[in-house]
Amino acid sequence: MTNAQIAETFELLADLLEFQGANSFRVRAYRNSARAIRDYHESIAALCETDPKRLESIDGIGESTAHKCVELVQTGSLKQLDELRAKVPESVLALLRIPGLGPKKAAALFHELKISSLDELRAACEAGQVRGLKGFGAKTEQAILDGMAIAAAANQRIYWADADQIADALREHLAACQGVRQLELAGSYRRGRETVGDLDVLVDSTNPAEVMDRFGQFPGVADVIGRGETKMSVRLGTGLQIDLRVVPAESFGAALQYFTGSKEH
Repeated sequence: MTNAQIAETFELLADLLEFQGANSFRVRAYRNSARAIRDYHESIAALCETDPKRLESIDGIGESTAHKCVELVQTGSLKQLDELRAKVPESVLALLRIPGLGPKKAAALFHELKISSLDELRAACEAGQVRGLKGFGAKTEQAILDGMAIAAAANQRIYWADADQIADALREHLAACQGVRQLELAGSYRRGRETVGDLDVLVDSTNPAEVMDRFGQFPGVADVIGRGETKMSVRLGTGLQIDLRVVPAESFGAALQYFTGSKEH
């Protein structure tokens, strides 16, 4: 199980808690844990098996989250997450993945307009029903439709040759940063798969902030999805997501191997 998969589980846990009106502190704590797990340069799953106590030393992961990581890695599921999912129609989960919508607004749509699927949401927006809800409006309604289009584009893969052109341009763009010592692309692009779903970039730099600033200025960037101390994600106008991670020099080789994965995946 990869760090990204573990992080996605905690993000879903936070989304469902927020959807059901849980305490904002709990929701924020799980989001922080997900971010810490996703950005960590070693395998969380491996630590769960070999040194679980060390998980608690990672900033953003407390004792409770560490126990949940172990439970997830060893059993493949989380009891708390299963209980939360049982209270929400499966089709509602798709609403939570629409960029810019969020669990609170999804909950309002579900409870006030009985919307529980993407088709119902699109129909309600096109009929002008969503703008009448408190806290929404015409701009929010259009933003939801735009977000649905972005989500659809993000699910599309591009040919490796097209990804290679973007990768070459990105290498040249980031090479302008003087502090860059190593730069490699990982993931399915590095494995040479016929199609690529996103791009993963690893950088060893003496000035991570400068690299991320430069990354955000890459031509074609339409949206900055998120930015932390060592990771930044952007989405191009085409829908392609690019994730950049700044890793220490001593961990660069291991991180490259980890984020590339095996040829079978």
